[in-house]
Amino acid sequence: MQPRPFTALAEVYDAIMADVEYQEWTDFILRLARERGFRGGRLLDLGCGTGNATAPMVARGLEVVGVDASDAMLAVARRKLPEVRFHRADVRRLRLRGRFELAYSVFDALNNLLDPAGFAAMARRVWRLLMPGGLFIFDMNTTVGLRDLWEGGCVEGWAGDVYYRWVHSFDEARGLATVEAFCETQVGAFTEVHRERPYDPPELRALLGEAGFEAVEALSYPSAHPAPEDAARVWVVARKPCR
Repeated sequence: MQPRPFTALAEVYDAIMADVEYQEWTDFILRLARERGFRGGRLLDLGCGTGNATAPMVARGLEVVGVDASDAMLAVARRKLPEVRFHRADVRRLRLRGRFELAYSVFDALNNLLDPAGFAAMARRVWRLLMPGGLFIFDMNTTVGLRDLWEGGCVEGWAGDVYYRWVHSFDEARGLATVEAFCETQVGAFTEVHRERPYDPPELRALLGEAGFEAVEALSYPSAHPAPEDAARVWVVARKPCR
């Protein structure tokens, strides 16, 4: 039986993603937030996975609450960051106590919302959890990015004693990308199938606007300049109105 996404992968995820720029991404998020008035407060990490984008915020003395749908990924996060509150939850039906000054999400976690209704439901939940004037910052793969995710449609290599070979395809009719993630470890091999839906800036602005956000920006990394139309990935900043 094929494992569900982000289950078997959890124990080898950090090894495979060791070179991902989580530190730089969290620096970028804080830079964007501070330029828009963020002066501290509680943070919400959506799709936190194994806590790789949670840890740099905690290291800066910030209070972070992490949310993910995968028990397996959260188990790794809790081992790494026992002092952090992590919750297993579907971001489309998210309910938490208290409010946050900043919600963020990295590494295209929100591309896992496979239809606009799901994205809209998530955005409404985040809006409710933010303080007035709070910010929502996340990255997103666009249609350009998911049509041609990797050259040749495949990426493979070794991460310590883990061999991985991930094959990508894009279904134009359905508008969905699929990655068949094969991993071979010392205790066996598995394949997880992951799907993502692209979201382009016009659709993101509409969905976030309908959820109540204002001042929605689509930016390039690391310049923070407005993203070009052919951007493969955008960083989005949206604000909950102060009133």
